[in-house]
Amino acid sequence: MKKLFSIIMTAMLLVGILAGCSGSDNSNASKDTGEEFKTDEITLYIRMMEAQDKWFRENIIKGFEKEYGVNVNVRTYESGVDLENVLKLDKDKNTIGLIKTLHSDLVPFVEKGLMMDLETAAGEKVKEDLKEYTDISIEMGTINGKPYYIPRKIETNTLLYVKSKVQDAVDNWSKFEGDIESMFKAENSVGLPADYALEADPNEWDWYDLAVVGYYWSNTEYDGSTEPRIAHRAQKYEGTTTELVTKVYQAGGTPEDVLDMNSQPVRDMFQWEVFMKNNNLYNPGMWEEGWSGGGIWQAMANGKVYLAFMHQIDAFFIHGGSDPSMTGYLANPDDMGLAIMPKGVSLDLENGQPVREGSHGSQLAGFWWGIPQSTPDAELSYELARWITNAENHKAEAQQFGMMPIRNDIVEDLGGTFAEEWMQEVFDVANLQVEEGVQKMPQVTVWPEYVQLYLDAWYDIVVDEKYTVNQGITEVYGPKSQELSK
Repeated sequence: MKKLFSIIMTAMLLVGILAGCSGSDNSNASKDTGEEFKTDEITLYIRMMEAQDKWFRENIIKGFEKEYGVNVNVRTYESGVDLENVLKLDKDKNTIGLIKTLHSDLVPFVEKGLMMDLETAAGEKVKEDLKEYTDISIEMGTINGKPYYIPRKIETNTLLYVKSKVQDAVDNWSKFEGDIESMFKAENSVGLPADYALEADPNEWDWYDLAVVGYYWSNTEYDGSTEPRIAHRAQKYEGTTTELVTKVYQAGGTPEDVLDMNSQPVRDMFQWEVFMKNNNLYNPGMWEEGWSGGGIWQAMANGKVYLAFMHQIDAFFIHGGSDPSMTGYLANPDDMGLAIMPKGVSLDLENGQPVREGSHGSQLAGFWWGIPQSTPDAELSYELARWITNAENHKAEAQQFGMMPIRNDIVEDLGGTFAEEWMQEVFDVANLQVEEGVQKMPQVTVWPEYVQLYLDAWYDIVVDEKYTVNQGITEVYGPKSQELSK
């Protein structure tokens, strides 16, 4: 028996050694053709949070370097404008092999001739490879009928709140009902909608419910402090414009409405933003400190914010626990609640009901991997994008940081991918949001100019009160948006 066991173990070791020899030969050669790549060094541009950046380099890139025998220089950028300038400067240097591309840059980069389509880069095999990814993520990376990008992640805003504080508001808001009626009557000459009652389930909320909860919190003392507890991003960056666009979609708008700031959904969005700010329902830290997503996480940790509009990756960071380094931002992670976005409605009432009703909609955004025209080796660039998004690596990154998966095999096995119940809830709610309705962010070459236009309008109209909503839209920002759309 001992002799037989020894023979089996020896055979297993030989198989393991042979497998190791053939699995990673560091030969700097294409897996498909066996031919040498044109370069042994390639540059990758990314934009990630610090913890994710570190994990990505250690757990994804090092493995590629070892497997393919090449060096990958990982560089970072701050904005789409910065990345575009870097790509233009690389035109004659040919060093950048792959870039992480934000949804709003997908079309502009192609139309400016900066990107290479995938079939030019890697040939016919691309058609079969792309079947591994979800249809919606491939659709967004396909420009003028050609696939230009391999998806990295998609994301959508959902409602994230502290469950115990929402329950407190649901149980006790009526003690402020008279004051709340007066607040709305000053705005719409009516008050709350007829037969109003605050829904217990946030999935059923509309913008009136949001304001009622916000009023209760901003007039109720918690831990010795009375202050507004609702927030959204307000830093002067694209994330804030994304939130404003989401509200336009909730108000019943489309990407075309977003590009025409004279549209009614844009006016309704700004009317509510002014209402929420002037009635002390938004926490002023939003604009006084210029909160990004990270600023809101910290405000939740400090007990200053109980509700915000967050992506799936935000939920993982706020809850914490997917990795020892992710310690979370809530005193009790089990108190984190999630729901689809509240329904947009007009402040104006007629016969006791909102004159205009939108939807519980949200936006669909994300990042994709793109191969620049200046790549030193298109085949190597494609191999790198496929390595980053292979089943093993994509699953590991999704589990670590809460990325909404873009591979069919992982989407079809969410229970097996995300073991913890709270993790599954993050993606269950995200899928509910997709079913309820999501729209792509506008994809036009001048989107960076629109981003700045919305930021300027929000600060001029909402924060600084430089214009009323009608003045700001009719006289300033409506005409500017029409100029951009020509």
